[in-house]
Amino acid sequence: MNDKIKQVFKISYDTSETKDHTIDAELLGNAIVNTASVLKHADKVINGDDSSIDLDVRANNQGSFVIEFVTWLNSTGINPLSLLGFSAAPLGVKTLLEVLGEIQSRPVASRIDLGNGTSKIILKDGSEVEADSNVARLIVDRTFRKDLEKVIKAPLDGASNAKLVIRDEKDDEVSLYEEEQVKDFKTPSREIIEEIKEETESKEVRFVKVNFSGSTGWTAELTSGEVISVKMKDESFLSLIEENKRVSKGDLFVVKLKTTTKFKTGTSPSITREVIKVERHRVAKVNKLVPDNE
Repeated sequence: MNDKIKQVFKISYDTSETKDHTIDAELLGNAIVNTASVLKHADKVINGDDSSIDLDVRANNQGSFVIEFVTWLNSTGINPLSLLGFSAAPLGVKTLLEVLGEIQSRPVASRIDLGNGTSKIILKDGSEVEADSNVARLIVDRTFRKDLEKVIKAPLDGASNAKLVIRDEKDDEVSLYEEEQVKDFKTPSREIIEEIKEETESKEVRFVKVNFSGSTGWTAELTSGEVISVKMKDESFLSLIEENKRVSKGDLFVVKLKTTTKFKTGTSPSITREVIKVERHRVAKVNKLVPDNE
């Protein structure tokens, strides 16, 4: 463990039933096993399959039933504890536990990867929640959610005056969840979730097929030689095309190309491409459809 850093956190199951410092053995065992599963699963999603995390459990102190976890994390990469909310997160960062508190067990319809380290989670009721992309990936991961439910919610089910507290090594409170809030960690019923990745980048293309009167029916060739179908979303360029009725074969254009990839469980991904903006026309000045200063 020489290349790893040590970090400690504690989970306190505070209920009327645990005041005498006891807890159901099966619930305790499941909570410990599933905490390990949650952390290791999250670490691999966040830092890659080669990453690893080690976890030990210490004997707890008197009071509410407390499990003290000693983790050994890779010294490089993202800290899964802070991203999940098991340790203090950097200012302004929404943890997975906080995002789940916003979602409140409502089913997810889709996840949109915005391509800048953030994702948009679209719920079945139409509301949206923005989150770190790693957090969003874990939220739509049913295996992870079921393990997390067994850590947060299951040990407190049916208990009176239930409260879950996560603390750091110095016993400072990291987060607290009252009885009603714990219900937010219930895994939603199985749903087909659409995952969407959007990427926008500048590309050089030649238009192989054009539609002088509409946005559909366009085909472009990339500099790699790949020929792709695109929608023309640049209204000003469409107006120029409609007015001039010409695009010389072989003309090179620089465009802002948006690629949207949609995944659904059990199906092949679907890809759509849109030209958001035609930025430059690489021809002699007299033949330019798009001035260089646009």
